[in-house]
Amino acid sequence: MAVDKDGILRLVLTELAAEGFRYAPVGVSVKHVHLSERDVQILFGPGYKLHPLRELVQPGQYAAEEQVTLKGPKGELHNVRVIGPARSSTQIELGITDALNIGMKNIPVRLSGDLEGTPGIVIEGPAGKTEVRSGCIAAARHLHLSSEQARVFGLHDGMSVSVRFGGQRSCILENVICRVGKGHELEFHADTDEANACGLKNKDLVEILIPGQDRCSDDDERTFDPVRVAERVIRRIKGIASGNDSIMTTGNAHTVIGSRKKPADELLELVTERDINDAIEKGESSVYCTRRALVTPAAYDRALAFGIDIVRSDDNNVSVRAVPESGREVLELVTAGDLNTAFRDDRKEIYCTADAIITPSAKERIEETGIRVVRVQEGTVCR
Repeated sequence: MAVDKDGILRLVLTELAAEGFRYAPVGVSVKHVHLSERDVQILFGPGYKLHPLRELVQPGQYAAEEQVTLKGPKGELHNVRVIGPARSSTQIELGITDALNIGMKNIPVRLSGDLEGTPGIVIEGPAGKTEVRSGCIAAARHLHLSSEQARVFGLHDGMSVSVRFGGQRSCILENVICRVGKGHELEFHADTDEANACGLKNKDLVEILIPGQDRCSDDDERTFDPVRVAERVIRRIKGIASGNDSIMTTGNAHTVIGSRKKPADELLELVTERDINDAIEKGESSVYCTRRALVTPAAYDRALAFGIDIVRSDDNNVSVRAVPESGREVLELVTAGDLNTAFRDDRKEIYCTADAIITPSAKERIEETGIRVVRVQEGTVCR
């Protein structure tokens, strides 16, 4: 089985965030275009469909095999990658340097989708060309998070934060906008100009700073043991995968398998000390999570101290079956990438072991795509 190292990294980073240490991996955004369905047909021919080359971190998005040429007032940019799938409006994302090289001055810095009043450009493909009247932007630096990640990190959609990078060209970048919700996964995006200025590269880690809460200096004396945190997360993953964590007992604080008492969208995928505190403040005796949810040690300690039950509820989005279809892979870890692959292949189901981990971003893609995840155990019907 291929190990989803990026998915495990994000589990570790979420565990760190629950302790107050917020970090995100870097994704350097090179020049690219998002095409409308209409412009795909113009540039590549009637009835044409984009061909995925590789998946991107953000769920449902991929780098396509297709490339185009951008023609500015004083030059051209060749072999510009198309990002799929097709969107409602064509959007061209350039670095300021890219824009200046083809004679485009004062290109606006905008968030994705904010295209009103932006300049246009000529796009040429193998089957034709089109002149879009607007759509060229330099993408504002931003931070992607799923809804669950944002909750643990203490962030919300549209919030402005700073990020700190401690490399050879250490820097603090302010005005980083949080993009939160379905279709997002933990990643800080900066364009090539910003990345080159700061010495950033893909998969570097930046620290997230909340204005008014965190100190924007290098003399912060807080420390943590990354090996200890990583080992703790690994133990949790192994415990879930082996089925040993289906019921956990710690004095009066325990988790139980119970019938659902809350709607599916209110079941937690990650239980932190903050969730236990919320239950205490509301006078509740239980916190509800999915059967395979991660529960931080701090949450267990808090629940033990106050006698709060952590109730694991069965997930109706996940069904069970004895044996999968012939030739189908049975996964031990289900990620958003697995759902994206199944969606592109027009498959209605994917299969995993009875004790497989299903990541939070995969849960979101299950809801979005309608694909069923079927737990299987050879020769035995999983209950």
